[in-house]
Amino acid sequence: MHSPRSDEPIYWLLFGAGGMVLGIVVPSVLLVLLAAGFASPDAQHGLLSFAQVKGLLGNWFMALCLFGTIFLTVWHACHRIYHTLHDLTVHVTKLHFFTFYGLAAALSFACLALQFLIYCKLF
Repeated sequence: MHSPRSDEPIYWLLFGAGGMVLGIVVPSVLLVLLAAGFASPDAQHGLLSFAQVKGLLGNWFMALCLFGTIFLTVWHACHRIYHTLHDLTVHVTKLHFFTFYGLAAALSFACLALQFLIYCKLF
């Protein structure tokens, strides 16, 4: 007799990928942004001006990288909160499951929609 297949490995895969992004990618990006901020402290014409950042996000590859980073980070955070509730002896139900993973999906789609608006130059 076969036991029913579980979708739990997919959640743990995304959790682990989000942890790697938070451990490696986010600190690297923050160091680059910090260096760019010190290199040109002029906020209107420097490396971190609104026009420069908007132009950078108008590139489809950079938008895809940013979406992946935000998606995995949000997924990691919601998964961690969900399982922390269990560790704190809060009885987690399907409502908690749908709330946290729905929040991760909603934030990811909101990020995708905003990036699409920036890419189409509507924002």
